[in-house]
Amino acid sequence: MSHSVFIKNARLFAPGHELHRREVDLLVVDGKLHEIGENLMSSGNEYLDMSGYWVSAGWVDPYGVCPEPGEPWKETIVSYTRAAQIGGFTDVYALAGSSPKPDNESVIAQVRHQGRNQRATLHPIGLASVKGEGKEMAEVAEMAAVGATAFCDGMQASSSAGLRQKLMQYCNSLGLIYMNYPLNRSLSTEGKIHEGIVNLHLGLKGISTIAETIELSVDLHLAQYNQTQLRSLGLSAAESVQMIKGAKEAGLAVKGAVAVLNLYAVDEDIAEFDENLKVLPPLRSDKDRSALRQAVLDGVIDAVFSNHHPEDIESKKVEFDYSAWGAATLSYTFPMLLEVFGEATMDIWLLLLTKKNAEFIGAQPHEIAVGSDAIFTFFSTKETTEITAGKHGSIAWNVPFMGRILPGRIKGTMIHSCYMEAKNV
Repeated sequence: MSHSVFIKNARLFAPGHELHRREVDLLVVDGKLHEIGENLMSSGNEYLDMSGYWVSAGWVDPYGVCPEPGEPWKETIVSYTRAAQIGGFTDVYALAGSSPKPDNESVIAQVRHQGRNQRATLHPIGLASVKGEGKEMAEVAEMAAVGATAFCDGMQASSSAGLRQKLMQYCNSLGLIYMNYPLNRSLSTEGKIHEGIVNLHLGLKGISTIAETIELSVDLHLAQYNQTQLRSLGLSAAESVQMIKGAKEAGLAVKGAVAVLNLYAVDEDIAEFDENLKVLPPLRSDKDRSALRQAVLDGVIDAVFSNHHPEDIESKKVEFDYSAWGAATLSYTFPMLLEVFGEATMDIWLLLLTKKNAEFIGAQPHEIAVGSDAIFTFFSTKETTEITAGKHGSIAWNVPFMGRILPGRIKGTMIHSCYMEAKNV
């Protein structure tokens, strides 16, 4: 028996569509968009009035960390995808698994199976090296065969140039995505925050920008030499922006991604030793943040990711030096971006969530077109969201800026014919 959903009075976000930014009605039949237009006649089994809300193609987060299997008290696959859906994401790509680590086909197959039929779909990323230690290539082809979507070693210091070259060549030959976070181990030993005035004031060891740019330079030279694509994950410095821009102008197939906190916050926010802002990439200076923001608007930056890395109170609420890395940001990525960029430039930055993030990770973006899968995100730019404990879906403790009120609110998501309100249930 056919099932249909009639969506009324939603404002369309679909740059390039003839009805972009206009109020539309949508008819979904058996999980596909059957009709879209203005003032359609109602004919659905279900009726959704979306007056005052936008509708866009479903959002994609290209990188985060889920500690299950292994440490479900920090985050489970269920809570991870719940947080994603509350944040407006229909698809999330994550390094999932801490013990065992996702460096083999059995873990990838398990995560892929568990990641289906959740409130958002979790797609597994495989570790590029064994245990993510950067010493030996992991079972890349085997993991890809069972559903690994891309490969990286996460927010760890870069492996050797030799191993990165092999990974670039091997993944390129198989049509797979390899991502690298550029950070030099020897130049960042024991560093905790950005190297600048703030780290000197707080008495913490710093992570210099050259620790990032020297490895990014190596990656760019390797990509040019081997004629391979490059996905640079976690850019944080103004100098890195210029390097990516120059590489693109020279014709290199390079894409860069930035974590949402690097667009939203700076190292000065750590002045009170807020361990929830101890993250990699490190929060850098206002100059760096401004350069990253402009790079998004100029199209130099190709993707923005949540960098969601959940931790428990025992791992975080300790002396700053010993606190674990990472912040839980998945539910608040959109409001942070809206506060940073505003509604006027939404055609640029929101396009990252709907399209460019998917392209960065090598996936096919969702779209709003007759005959396409009905995978939508509904949101408001006029309402607000408060960062509140217990309401963000995640069970992680390390949510930064608790109590802050941000612009924008997620109304809900639809995956095929299933509409879900964005609330912690």
